[in-house]
Amino acid sequence: MENKLISQLTTIAELYYMQGLTQQEISKRVHIHRSEISRLLKEARKLGLVQITVNSNVQSLNSLQDFLIKKFNLKDALVVPENTESLDLQMLGEFAAQYLSKKITNNSVIGVSWGRSLAHTIQSMPDQSQRRGITVVPLIGGPAGGLKNDYQSNKLVYILAERLNAKGESLNCPALVSSKALKSELTSNPNIQVVLNYWEDLDYALVGIDSNAITNLTQWKEFYKNSDFTNLLKKTNAVGDILSRPYTQDGKIIKSSKLNVIGLDLNSLKKVPNVVGIACGKNKVRSILGALNTGVLNVLITTDITALGIKSLCTSESQM
Repeated sequence: MENKLISQLTTIAELYYMQGLTQQEISKRVHIHRSEISRLLKEARKLGLVQITVNSNVQSLNSLQDFLIKKFNLKDALVVPENTESLDLQMLGEFAAQYLSKKITNNSVIGVSWGRSLAHTIQSMPDQSQRRGITVVPLIGGPAGGLKNDYQSNKLVYILAERLNAKGESLNCPALVSSKALKSELTSNPNIQVVLNYWEDLDYALVGIDSNAITNLTQWKEFYKNSDFTNLLKKTNAVGDILSRPYTQDGKIIKSSKLNVIGLDLNSLKKVPNVVGIACGKNKVRSILGALNTGVLNVLITTDITALGIKSLCTSESQM
C-alpha cells in the first residue's frame, strides 16, 4: 500500500480517535466527503492502524455497578476505582460531587447528614451558580461533643448552599438529647419547625454511613458518651447507622425508647425520592451492606474494593 494512503488513514484516525473530532469536522479539514471518512476509518481498523480495546478496570466497575443496582433494587450506583495502597476519600468525594452536580435540578429540596465522606463530596462540588430555587437543610441536629466542625451537618449545609446558589437552613439543637420531653420541647421551637417541615418535601437526601465501631473513635466517643447509643450497639447486632439510627446486617432497623434523636428517622427517609449513600472502606463493608438491606438507599456511591467486599459477603450468605 502506498505510503501516502497509510499517512492519510493515520491522520484521519488520529483526528477521530485521539482529538475527538466528528466525521463532519474531519471532512471539512481534509476536504474529503463525510461518507468517505467513515469508510477510511473502517479501513484503518481493518489494517490494524487502529486497535480498539476495552479497559478491563472500567468493565469491572460497570459490572459491580450492575450488581449493586440489581441486587438491591437501586436507581443507580457509582463505583469509584480505589488506590489499593490507601483509601482516598478526596477522590471518592470528587467523583460523587461530579455525579451529584449533574443530577440535582432547580427547585429541589436537599437534606444533608454528616461525616467525612460527605464532607469531601460537598467540598468538591463545582460552582453551580446558575441553579435556581434550591433549598438545603440538615437532616440531623448538631453534636454536643468534639466532632470536627468540617463534618457537621450545619457546616455542610452552608457549603453546599453556597455551591448551588441555594437557600440554606440550620438546625440549632443537639442530635441526641436525654429525654423525650426535652426532644419534644426542642422540636416545638418555631425555628426548628422550619427545618422539620422541609423534611416533608425532600427531593434528595445525601447521607453518610457509619460502622458499629464509630463509638471507638476519639471524636465520636465524646459525642455519644451521654447517650444510650453506645449501649444499644453493644447489646444488639447493629453493624452501622445512618443519622444515628442503627440497623443490623440483614437490614432490620433497631429502635430504643431510650434513644432520643432529633433527626429524620429511617422509615421517613425511605419516602425521599433520591437517597444517596456515600461511603467506603473495608471497615464499612458490613455497615454498607446493612444500609442497602434496609431499603433506605436508592443510590450508592462507593469504591470498587468496598463493592467487591459487599459482593463477597452476599455470595457467602447465599451459599449458607
